[in-house]
Amino acid sequence: MNLSAILRPVSRARKNALVPLRVAAGALLGASGAAKAKVSPIPGVGASAGAREPAKLAMLPARGEAGMLRAALVVLAVFLAAGVAGSVSLANASVTRSDHDPITTEDPKKTEGVEDRVLNESPNNPYHQVVDDSDARNFDAKGYRDRQASEEAFGEGYAVATNKAGPASFKMEVPQTRYYSVWARWPTGGEDAEAARMGVPSADGMKWEGLDQSEDGGMWVRIGAYELQKGRREILLESDGRALADAVMIVGDALVGKDGRTASVASPYDFAADEEDRSPYASESLSKSSTTTKAGGPSGADVVRVAKRHLGTRYGHNRCANNVREDCSCHTRLVYRPFGRKLPDSPVRQWRMDAGRKIRTKANLRRGDLVFHDLNRDGLNDHYRDHVSVWAGNGNIVHASSYFGRVVVSEERYLHGFWGGKRFGLR
Repeated sequence: MNLSAILRPVSRARKNALVPLRVAAGALLGASGAAKAKVSPIPGVGASAGAREPAKLAMLPARGEAGMLRAALVVLAVFLAAGVAGSVSLANASVTRSDHDPITTEDPKKTEGVEDRVLNESPNNPYHQVVDDSDARNFDAKGYRDRQASEEAFGEGYAVATNKAGPASFKMEVPQTRYYSVWARWPTGGEDAEAARMGVPSADGMKWEGLDQSEDGGMWVRIGAYELQKGRREILLESDGRALADAVMIVGDALVGKDGRTASVASPYDFAADEEDRSPYASESLSKSSTTTKAGGPSGADVVRVAKRHLGTRYGHNRCANNVREDCSCHTRLVYRPFGRKLPDSPVRQWRMDAGRKIRTKANLRRGDLVFHDLNRDGLNDHYRDHVSVWAGNGNIVHASSYFGRVVVSEERYLHGFWGGKRFGLR
């Protein structure tokens, strides 16, 4: 709201509050003037001293009454002014409360702007590089079997580690030292690949992240955001079992918070979309309000792809507008609309609605599920302070984040008060 627009009614109210004082002042001065007008002629009256004395005495009660009247008016004016000022203050406080627009859903106590929480901005066209297992120059995997065809693999296929395989290497050209989002792909159903690991050469040393390649296959999965130093860098994949080497991508879009949390704001499908990624649900030509179907029905991966179409959208409560301003429940509402689900624009009502099966533990969450957080730990009953997001696999959620001020992909562990999940009949 405009500052002058806020101050005008306050200034007007203050002026109104001074009216009783002005009236009192006028009454005070008027009473004094009237008293002087009555008293001054008395000494000039042509009479004896004895005649004048009663006249003076007669005026004393009138002067006392005027004094009492003046005092009463002053006291009344002070009380009226205090009452008006108090009512103005309470009215303004009431307006402030009713117009409350929390800055950060993750921490309701924070009221500073996004620029006070986030250390950097993401460029509009961030640098990216994709290395597929078919890239002979940048991919190396000794002990891996030849590529295998799969509808869920990126490109034409993927490589499978044998028992004697060493780490698979994805070599990246990093143009400048900064934070990058790291994404990876693999097909569903890896054999003995629950204990895979990905090593990222961050500026602080190699960071190893655990991967369960028996899940989340067939889509871009966020590994995390890391500071990569300029130069040629290797991202490694290894496993005690049979790791699946398909594709890895880096994108220079990562946001970094002052508290150390990170987020990704660019959709990986804007840089590397495969045939399966161009499903009718994820197509850019899909009407924002229409629904569509495909053989076998929608999957959790379809929901996550649609959710990622909203990445980078500004956070806001004003109205639920697709890719304009979205808060957490507006985002999930828009994401599920193409799948024929009409969700209310409230995390509380989305949780309480009859549709959907409730998931009580994080371990049972699957991609595409709604995830609810009781952020202020008083029960899931606050439409503004509680939170809803979309589970994106590998411990990540897609959500409208008031902390980062945008729709982002970030780690679920940043949010406290996990309440539960909801699943809507997806494959």
